[in-house]
Amino acid sequence: MKRTKILVGIMSVFLLVILSIALWPKHSDQKKEDGQLTIVASTNVYAELASTVAGDHANVSAIISKQSVSPEDFEPTNQVAKEVSKADIAFGNGLGYDAWLNKLTRSSKKTQLILVSQLLKKSDKDNPHLWNDPENMVQAAQQLADQLSKKDPDHKADYQKNAAAYKEKLTPVTEKVAALKSQLNGRVAFETESVYEYMLHDLGLTITGDAFAEAVGEESDPAPSVMKKIQEQMKNHEIDLVVQNTQTSGGDVAKLIKLAKQENLPIVKVTETSPDKTSYVDWKLSELNQIEKYIAS
Repeated sequence: MKRTKILVGIMSVFLLVILSIALWPKHSDQKKEDGQLTIVASTNVYAELASTVAGDHANVSAIISKQSVSPEDFEPTNQVAKEVSKADIAFGNGLGYDAWLNKLTRSSKKTQLILVSQLLKKSDKDNPHLWNDPENMVQAAQQLADQLSKKDPDHKADYQKNAAAYKEKLTPVTEKVAALKSQLNGRVAFETESVYEYMLHDLGLTITGDAFAEAVGEESDPAPSVMKKIQEQMKNHEIDLVVQNTQTSGGDVAKLIKLAKQENLPIVKVTETSPDKTSYVDWKLSELNQIEKYIAS
């Protein structure tokens, strides 16, 4: 009888432990009780945007936060896959720039995928470097605010206010673009890779040498005829501004940069990914300031 009582007591404790574990709130449930969403962004640029729009109502993190890591070549680890699967929202660029995010999200029943390219209704043929148009970023912030308002209607007013604050935050960039456009409209620019295309169009510049930029972007050699034409344009000073993506190197790029220097053509140095620990506004202003210096010279 004593053994039976002991056995019953042990079984009761065991069942209580199992029941307690089953009823213990999971981490994700606790987040919901706290009123916070979890947003995982593909890059630090989009994490900054999402963090501003979501404010105190979401925990936002970036998968890629270092300039040296290319989103196009990134291979997610198991830890990254785990983070995405637990997130409420995965926020990325789209257009193949961070295609791995699509794959990771498809394997999660919980995570909603929000892509800037879809928010802006871009087609597969559009340039993927969407962040180089500040207006794209403003529109993306508003669209994200609308999505968050549907997902968390209790904080709709905050999301809408934060989207307006993000637009205001980008004012130094949009105002500088407008000021420079009045002085650059109609001039000709050549870029070593088509990462800055949106911004050049915003500035009213005509872009030449598309075939060269596309070849570099595809990591192939441009045709000799393409190379020859750009060299002739530089020598004849038919190009007013050269935009160099400093994260891309190669013999043909080096040759054209060397020729541009010999011809005293202004060279604006840009990067495809954001410098470490640098805000979007500071990053874009650092590039636009180079163009402003060219105009003043």
